[in-house]
Amino acid sequence: MKQSFFQNSFWNTAFRPFFWFGSVFGILVISIWLFILSNILKNPIHINALHWHSYEMVFGFTKAIVLGFLFTAVQNWTNSTILKGKNLFYLLSFWLLGRFSFYSFGFDICSDIMVIYLLVPKLIVPTQKHNRPILYHYALFTIFHIMSALSAYSILDPEKTLLFIHLSIFVVLFLILIIGGRVVPFFSGVVIQGYSFKRMPKLESFLIYLPFIFYLSKLIQTYIEVYILTPFSFLQGTGVTIFGIFAFIVGFSLFASNTIRYISWKPWKSYQKPILWILYLGYFWVCFGFLLYSLAELNLFPISSAIHSLTVGGLSVFIYGMITRVSLGHTGRSIVASPLTVFAYILLNVSVVIRVFLPLFNQHKYAYYLSGIGWILCFIFFVVQYTIILYSPRPDGKPS
Repeated sequence: MKQSFFQNSFWNTAFRPFFWFGSVFGILVISIWLFILSNILKNPIHINALHWHSYEMVFGFTKAIVLGFLFTAVQNWTNSTILKGKNLFYLLSFWLLGRFSFYSFGFDICSDIMVIYLLVPKLIVPTQKHNRPILYHYALFTIFHIMSALSAYSILDPEKTLLFIHLSIFVVLFLILIIGGRVVPFFSGVVIQGYSFKRMPKLESFLIYLPFIFYLSKLIQTYIEVYILTPFSFLQGTGVTIFGIFAFIVGFSLFASNTIRYISWKPWKSYQKPILWILYLGYFWVCFGFLLYSLAELNLFPISSAIHSLTVGGLSVFIYGMITRVSLGHTGRSIVASPLTVFAYILLNVSVVIRVFLPLFNQHKYAYYLSGIGWILCFIFFVVQYTIILYSPRPDGKPS
């Protein structure tokens, strides 16, 4: 390709192509999923449709957006250029080829390996010690990615496909909590006059290690219950095992610790700034999702609704807030949400409520279709408004 192609501002930084292609792909995947659920379209692939939907939303849509965040953040932290031009094009190509090959995951894994290859030299240095957990989490994300694909291929137990996909979801959540824990209070201090919050170093240290306890507990719980012991009920008649009790404790600890952190940020002060309160709402859904997930471990809440409170809620809402903010701020534009963007913020949160709570009243189809359509519309609004922004140079002429 001609060098002039890579000199286009679209290839200057990772968030531009990954936000755009990730959003378009997310619209496509959810649309196909709704067509499959309504029997308008037959399953286009020869694997479990639920596994495909989950896989592509995590390793397709979510991964693309996270890569846009991650490289933008790490470049700011290290004050260096890590990914642009040809390398950015190659990484995006690996991701795209992984999408259209459906579980021929070699390209997908190549993209993960390339991410780690690019990040290691920047984050392994002594001055970036505090950022190394990001590298550890992404390494685990890659491992769970491989395991989920091998399970889907039946090379490993196919019943464990969703386990590894769900673990990958939590890796992304923890990455967002790390990045969000830095940028949300910072953004608040920039736009809210007189803003301050109480820093809690011990809590922050606890939040660094707790995710790794969660990963370990889930793997131990699954493999002991399935492969070593016949599942036994710890509470007669409830189906809850002693390992489920421990998983509840870990999940509830995630809820409690992150909620304390969340409240310390004084989220109520953001009410006048939609492009700020959407981030707080995303973080709220993460905290609330941890609570629902911990209750699901005791069979007190449906696991599907709990997972979707974390994905449609925590991930999508926080992602939407960040892609709208970053796309404006890092292209030299005023960081103010348009009326259509604010409408999308509201619609997306309504979609979360529908998806999480309507199934509790046996309204599963309404939950799937209404939340799915709402989600699609939100990302269509993003693509319509932000395509020109993402493809155009900064108005001030500075590199983005």
